[in-house]
Amino acid sequence: MTHPHEPVEKTDIQLTRKINAWGEDKARNITFILTENCQLRCKYCYICGKNSFTVMTLATARKNIDYLLSHRNIFNEQRVIWEFIGGEPLLEIGLLDQICDYLKLRMYELDHPWFDNYRISLSTNGLLYDHVDVQRFIEKNGTHLSIGISIDGTKEKHDMQRVYPDGKGCYDEIVRQIPLWQKQFAASHTKATISHDDLHLVKDSVLHLWNLGIHEVAMNVVFENVWQDGDDGIFEQQLIALANTIIEQQLYAENKCTLFDRSIGFQMDRQLQNENWCGAGRMLSIDTKGNFHPCIRFAQYSLEKKKEITVGNKEVGYDLNKLRPFLTLTRCNQSPAECLDCEVASGCAWCQAYNYDAADTDTIFQRATYICKLHKARVRANNYLWNKLDRIVPPPEKDIRVQNLRVRKGMQSLMVLANSSASSFCHYPSPNSEKPGEKMSVETLQKLVYYGLTNNLTLNVIVGNEPLSPEFRNALNECDHVLLRPIAAKENHAADTSLDVFDFETDTWNDSFSGTSLILRMNRENLPKLPDWLAKHSLAYDRISLFIKNLAQANEEDFTTYRSVLESVAAWLPEREEKKPLELSFLTDRLMLTEPNHCDAGIKHLTVSPDGGFYLCPGFYYLGISEAKPNSANPRKITDIDTVLKTHEIPIKNKQLLQLDHAPICEKCDAYHCKRCIFLNRETTLEVNTPSRQQCVYAHLERNTSRTLIEPLFLKEDVSIPEIDYLDPFDKLMKKDKPQGKVEEC
Repeated sequence: MTHPHEPVEKTDIQLTRKINAWGEDKARNITFILTENCQLRCKYCYICGKNSFTVMTLATARKNIDYLLSHRNIFNEQRVIWEFIGGEPLLEIGLLDQICDYLKLRMYELDHPWFDNYRISLSTNGLLYDHVDVQRFIEKNGTHLSIGISIDGTKEKHDMQRVYPDGKGCYDEIVRQIPLWQKQFAASHTKATISHDDLHLVKDSVLHLWNLGIHEVAMNVVFENVWQDGDDGIFEQQLIALANTIIEQQLYAENKCTLFDRSIGFQMDRQLQNENWCGAGRMLSIDTKGNFHPCIRFAQYSLEKKKEITVGNKEVGYDLNKLRPFLTLTRCNQSPAECLDCEVASGCAWCQAYNYDAADTDTIFQRATYICKLHKARVRANNYLWNKLDRIVPPPEKDIRVQNLRVRKGMQSLMVLANSSASSFCHYPSPNSEKPGEKMSVETLQKLVYYGLTNNLTLNVIVGNEPLSPEFRNALNECDHVLLRPIAAKENHAADTSLDVFDFETDTWNDSFSGTSLILRMNRENLPKLPDWLAKHSLAYDRISLFIKNLAQANEEDFTTYRSVLESVAAWLPEREEKKPLELSFLTDRLMLTEPNHCDAGIKHLTVSPDGGFYLCPGFYYLGISEAKPNSANPRKITDIDTVLKTHEIPIKNKQLLQLDHAPICEKCDAYHCKRCIFLNRETTLEVNTPSRQQCVYAHLERNTSRTLIEPLFLKEDVSIPEIDYLDPFDKLMKKDKPQGKVEEC
């Protein structure tokens, strides 16, 4: 067996492929309810009016077929799926056979386009599958026939739900039909349903169905209000366990299961992705009396609380007015705000008829959300599977998940303090490295890795000089991660991806240092040395990010000095001898940006301390240590990893203050490269949303100097940085000639 972390070459991942559906969206789906009778009384069944006496007549079926085939102006698709359902449709196999004979005859006589483009589809419980009349029907219609047998999984799960009226299960009777069914329909697939009572059997049931040779499994949770507190946790753990087995045994190469889908779990655009999940209204269902319904679940025998919705019949025709609500219904106009704002909305399903049945009024425009937590649990498990599997079999660049991850908003990474004495990589002061720091345990890291995998987060691990233990390294290798390491400790922290941190005042530079990105930390007093340092040394890095350690104490004289420093670097940069372009965060970032690229601590990333506590950034963790009273908790702590894994929430108080639209000085500023450091804000102005004069002036000195590089770097046609007459946007806001009496909109 291939080790899970060894790349697998030329492996076709069937798990990512959709289960085949004939015609897809190009075929009209027309469903005949042959009977309301069924041998079983499945506990989760949406049909609440099963009976043995309501059966469609052949005359009713024929009249409806004649109506459908003669109205090509309405039913104008090039393909059709004739679906037959119950109850159990095979209880009426004789009627079914006669109906199919008639529809084939009439399509031929009318030279209808559907004659060579039709499919007969049946969904059955399988109990009558080997009956002689059923087998004769299969032989007669085989080339145009699709039959699905419903089997829920293991014997325990199946017999828990799919039972006779006396409560007896039917697993044994169904399973004996499977070999014949698979022989006749090589691409056979099954539909399985999950309810509260059988959640703990999901993993074993999917594996069992695959072991039976059913390699395409459609499985979903019921939409009804049956779920209890904690069910989402059980569901998540079942899917995680299934994901681990899939990876360990490489079951992704030949099996499919709809519980895993690469497209789910992303925020949806309200305009571009505003379609109705359900096909009600675009399909047609005909009940035993000949009444038309938007789908079978709008027939009376499927509704528990509401009156059926009909959209015509063969006598009065197809009532297009009654279809108008269905055809104009969208995700937005039926969903509550929590669904529209949900960060993992894609893939969350609904049943339009159940929405109607559960609504407060007689409307289809009220979405039921009972599966919300179950959907989020499924998303976390999907993230876990794909994040691990993508490290084994890298997906193609055009993969929808890859694209969605690139444009997603919200939380994207965790800053993980492997040791509380690890060097600073940003504006906050370095902790006391002489004292032994608190180390993160492997157990805590494993929890963070799990959280990262299930929430699409990269772990940015801040390490010190000491090597990581093999156990820590092994846990870290399970997920995408980046090491932020002191440059002097490169040998102790070999990693695929890393950021080197060089402290100008305490570290010694060596021209052999190389990498992708270098973080340079300097005191403002040493900034005049920067131009010579850049020119003197061989810089084998693509990028250098500058952080000024004591920026908050800068004065007017420092501003003048920094302007001179920037001008010197700007003069050197276009003329440097190395052909390789060099990015300097303080000069070239503004040339490349068209929107703010702030730090966004608390929005795009959070920090986790060695004991598993969550903080806005490392600076707030160390600030809290200094504020804490003896034997008391860190007052800056937001929550901890155990609570997050349990609640799936990170309760940041006044989170809106971290957003740009709540930062009055920064909101309209075009110094896009400024990191807008909320730690510096809090230290200098006492408010996280308000920057100091020092931070603003330094950023605008950099902005204005970047402007002088547009022509030397031949960027005149691509970059525009307007000339301004201020260095601190606060001054602009406070100008005395500001129009009086004007109130800005929120």
